[in-house]
Amino acid sequence: MKKKVGILGCGWLGAPLALELAAAGYVVCGTTTRDEKAREMEQQGISMHVIRLNESGFEGPIKAFLKGLDVLIFNIPPGLRRDSSGNYPVRISHLRKVLEDVGIPRLIYVSSTSVFGAQGVVDEDTLPLPDSESGKQLLEAERLLATGRPPYNLLVVRPGGLMGDGRHPVKYLSGKTGLQGGQDPVNLIHGTDARRILALAVNDPEWTGVVHAVYPAHPAKADYYHAQAESMGLPPPKYQPSRPNPMAKEVHSKVLEAREFTWNDPIA
Repeated sequence: MKKKVGILGCGWLGAPLALELAAAGYVVCGTTTRDEKAREMEQQGISMHVIRLNESGFEGPIKAFLKGLDVLIFNIPPGLRRDSSGNYPVRISHLRKVLEDVGIPRLIYVSSTSVFGAQGVVDEDTLPLPDSESGKQLLEAERLLATGRPPYNLLVVRPGGLMGDGRHPVKYLSGKTGLQGGQDPVNLIHGTDARRILALAVNDPEWTGVVHAVYPAHPAKADYYHAQAESMGLPPPKYQPSRPNPMAKEVHSKVLEAREFTWNDPIA
């Protein structure tokens, strides 16, 4: 019997992941907040539901979507750039309640390395000390999903900055001047490899805990973004001269190295 996977949040990362999992033989269903996106994904063979998660709860057929799932991938970020007053943990509390009501065997929660502040070199064993509102809310969301008596086994995946398929942080930095932290390390991952890690997690129900989805190469921001801007024909960003900061965040993964993961690393 084919494993049934649900992706709650078929956006930039979730939509191609749904197609890749379906091509690999899984039964895949997904959610979006837009009718046109649902129709587009349906045409590509993905069973879709239009569902929204607000601070007041779910809008749409959430229990019908969850029914019969072997694995749920939750991939809805806090979205605090759009609404800085949002309360993400409240939304996650609604998720936890419905999962307790419906019951699924496995939850893969897509978090972020922003749960760490300026803590120097960190890995999965490091206690996160977030210094941003988004990081604080994500860490509380992780706690909510991990505590109590969840009816699922849980894997928290913390990707670094996502890039690929036309998305790259240098596009937002291009041409800017007077930037700080030029000697700080980058913490990035290509969407292709982020999806590969999530696919590995779907295939391994015993993989629980936390994993950092970040490339092992961490060049300085000033060097890396200058080179990337030149390669794309963009005005490079300009950083203020500075010395390396030993407390600048550098995210490592003990878990993926232990699993002998093969990186496809365009940074190194």
